[in-house]
This record gives sequence, C-alpha cells and structure tokens, in this order.
Amino acid sequence: MGGPGVRVYSSGFGPGMAFGGMNGARARHQQQQQQQQRQQEGPLGQLAQFIPLLLILILSFMNMGGEDGVGATGGSRYFSLTPVSPHTNPLATKLAKVKDIPYFVSDQFLRTVARDRYQLSQVERMVERSYERYLSDECKNQKAYKRKLELLSAKGRITEAERENLMRKARGFELTRCLELEDLFPRAVPAKDRVDRHSEF
Repeated sequence: MGGPGVRVYSSGFGPGMAFGGMNGARARHQQQQQQQQRQQEGPLGQLAQFIPLLLILILSFMNMGGEDGVGATGGSRYFSLTPVSPHTNPLATKLAKVKDIPYFVSDQFLRTVARDRYQLSQVERMVERSYERYLSDECKNQKAYKRKLELLSAKGRITEAERENLMRKARGFELTRCLELEDLFPRAVPAKDRVDRHSEF
C-alpha cells in the first residue's frame, strides 16, 4: 500500500539487491575457476610458485657461508691472506691469540672496521682460523710430496744415481708449514703427527 509514486518491495529484492546478487555470482564463478585451475596445475604448478623464494634462500645461504669460509685467497669478504684486489693493504694480527699473522684488507676496511676495536678483534679471530686451516692444508701437501719422493726412490726401475738423487731430495725437503703449524697452533697437531725435528735438521 502507498500513495502515488511510492512502491513497497515486500520481496526484499530491489534493483540494487538484484545488481549485488549478480556481482556475488560472478565472484563465486571466478573463484571456482581459479580453484579448478590450481587443481589442474597439480603439485608441479604449485611448486613453481615457490621457486623465487627458494632462490632467495639459496643466495642468502651462499652469502652467509662466504663470511667465515676460506675462499680461493685463504680469506673471506673481509680480508685475504694474499694481496688480491681489493684486499691490498697489509696488516698483521694484534688482538688475536696468535700475533703477527699477515693478512690484507681493502681501503673501506681501513676506514671502518679497522677503527673499531671490537669488530677488528672479531675479524682477527677469523684470520687466525683461516691461517690455521691454510697451514694444515699446506702441511698435508708437503708431507705428500716428501712421501712421493721416498716412494719413487724405492722403485726398482731406476738407476742408482736416480735413486740417490731422489733420496737426497726427500731428506733435504723441509716440512716448513708443518713446523709453523706446530709452533703457532700446537693443539691442532696430535703428538703422533708431529714432525721429528731431530731427523728434519
């Protein structure tokens, strides 16, 4: 009931309600299509969505590993045990337990880390560990080379002169890195692996 120009929609579905209902149906239809598409893609399609995240995690892990790991120059992104650009400024450990280990740093390192005693001490500890690993590897290489000379001198298919020459080289080859490792890092070398210094000199 009502006067002229006034209409009451007792059903509750006016023009606005009908328009809203169409939008809701369209949204439900799109959602169903997306769900069906995800189901069709299967596990591989879902896994592909995580590939960028996995790449970020892998790169982050590689960068973290490089901070304290020994690289080709025997150091890290903070320093190098050999003068390789940008690490060309020579320094030596002063705050670490083992003093006077030579290492090289960049210009930026001198302007920043080198002026902070705490940060410098942390880097010098890294230098110390890197140099210990370096000496350990070099010691193994020297022992392997000396052992090779001894084995070659024991072969039967060489002349006596060649045998004497190989034995002389083996006796004269000094395990300098092994001795340095024992002197600087005595706890790193078991007693059974120590160099016989009486026979060495």
